[in-house]
Amino acid sequence: MNVHQQLEGNQNRRMANEARFLDRISDREDEAEEMIGKLVRDGKEVLYVWPQGGKYREDNRLKLIAFLIRNKYA
Repeated sequence: MNVHQQLEGNQNRRMANEARFLDRISDREDEAEEMIGKLVRDGKEVLYVWPQGGKYREDNRLKLIAFLIRNKYA
């Protein structure tokens, strides 16, 4: 095995590892998306989450997804 083959193998492993990581993150984001509920208050739609054993929280979609993932609810 020469140096070029070694470097190419290392790069292929890194790319495969990154692809697996992105798939896991995508799955967690999808799971978090399913946990978001919608309420209508004064004619406006309000997004919320209330994870089991967690705190009730209202915010925009991106912040709620980040909250769920960060606190390992999703």
